Parts: sequence; C-alpha cells; structure tokens
Amino acid sequence: MPVTVDELKPRSARLEIQGASASQVNSIRRTLLADVPKLAIEDVEFHLGPIRDEATGKDYDSSTSMFDEAVALRLGLLPIPTDLGQFRRKSECDCGGAGCVHCQVMFSVDKKGPCTVYAKDVVPLGDATLQILEPDVPIVRLGARQALLAYATATVGSARDHAKWQVAHGVGMFPRPHVKISRKEGTSDATLKRAAAACPVNILEFSGGKLTVTDETKCIFCGACEKIADDGSIKIEADEEDFFLTFETDGSLSAREALRYALKNLKGRFEDLRDSIQAIP
Repeated sequence: MPVTVDELKPRSARLEIQGASASQVNSIRRTLLADVPKLAIEDVEFHLGPIRDEATGKDYDSSTSMFDEAVALRLGLLPIPTDLGQFRRKSECDCGGAGCVHCQVMFSVDKKGPCTVYAKDVVPLGDATLQILEPDVPIVRLGARQALLAYATATVGSARDHAKWQVAHGVGMFPRPHVKISRKEGTSDATLKRAAAACPVNILEFSGGKLTVTDETKCIFCGACEKIADDGSIKIEADEEDFFLTFETDGSLSAREALRYALKNLKGRFEDLRDSIQAIP
C-alpha cells in the first residue's frame, strides 16, 4: 500500500494512498476524527461572591455577561499543547484516577473589568509550555466592576467522548480523478471551448484544436465539462484504489503526531479483533 506525502505542515497534511479500498481509507479518516486523544479543560470552578482587588481595595462582582456554563464551554474548546508521551487518560494513569501531573493540568483565570478575557489569560499552573496555543481567542467581555476568577482542570480524552477533545478537523478523503478526453466526430471547437471555460478549477485548456488537462488531481467531480460535451468526449472516472486524505489539527498535536497515533490505534484495534476471532472455539 504505497503512501505518498503530498504535503506535511505542522497543522495540516495531504496524503495519497494507493492500493487501498474506500473502507480502509475511511477507517483512517474516522480514527483521526474520533480516537486521537488530547488535553482539554473538563472541570471549571468559579469563585462565587465578591472579589477584592488587593492593590486598589475595590470590590468586584463575580459575574460576567454570560452564564458560567457558556464560559466553561468556551474554556473547554481552547487548544492545549499535548505531549502524549507525558499525559494519559485518568482511567489509564498509575494514580488510579485521583489526578496527578501525568493525567491532569490546572489553569487559572483572574481578570477584572472592564476588559475582554482572552485565551492568553488562561494561565497554566506550573508548566508554562502548556500555555493555550491561540492566545487571542476572546472568551468573555467583562464590564465595569465585573470580575472572573476561576480554576480549570484539563484532562485527556478523545472526540468519541466530546467534541472538545477533537484533534483533527476538516478530515476528508476523495478518490483520484481520471479525466479522459477522446474527441468524438462532430464535436465542435466551440463545444470544447465552452467545456474548458465551465471548469470551476480551471484544469482544462483548449489550444490548437485540442483539449488538454493540466492537473487532473484538482478535479472536483462537478461534471460541468461532461454536461457540455455530452457526446462522451469528456469522461471523469474515480479511481477505486487510489485516494487522497487531507486533514488539519487544532495545534494540540502536530499533523504528523496525530496521523502516527491514528495508525497505531487502528492497527491495535484490528489486532485485537483478529485475536478475538481466533479465540472463538
């Protein structure tokens, strides 16, 4: 099963997988979407009652323009850099789920209005390398005399549990397109010119009485050219054993790390399935 890496960036990747069926490639896609773990804020404890600014002696209301549940939801969606060699699920941790440096991370928020609370104001307690990756994501606006004081706990999970633990986004797969051109008798130059002009990704060129394809991998199977040249001069076919897989991450894991984990996870599950089947008497 040859795999070609067309593009590999810190947060995105594009692969071409040959000799594979649609179901095999789709299993990788689904694993990337649902089973790659990461850290995300799970519990938030909000301070209740007045908050005093020790520097000025002013008292602030422990309230915001949003319900606490909505603020907690926004905190949960913030991307946290995750080292899967260091962190693990609480259910798999040696502490038995009690909470330790290997299965949870604590954050604090302490802001007084008027101001906007941003992701950069969510500060990790202890390890500065766990600072939120997108510092300028707004969380909530505080008015005058309003304050937000909260402590949050991040744990490891996967999107199968909740979308806030989803590492990979925009995960898509599509077959390699084959654009076949065989001009039929009676097909006019005008028809082929219109077919080329109708292509939304501009991969068809008509020159010197001949229609050519510049890059068939960019074809999106819209069929616009086929509809104009409806005598069969242009045919678009999908390869059943050659697929492109594209995805991006939120930055909590790099694209390389997410893909490596997904493949390892998928391999382990298939091995477990094989062993279970072999154990049937």
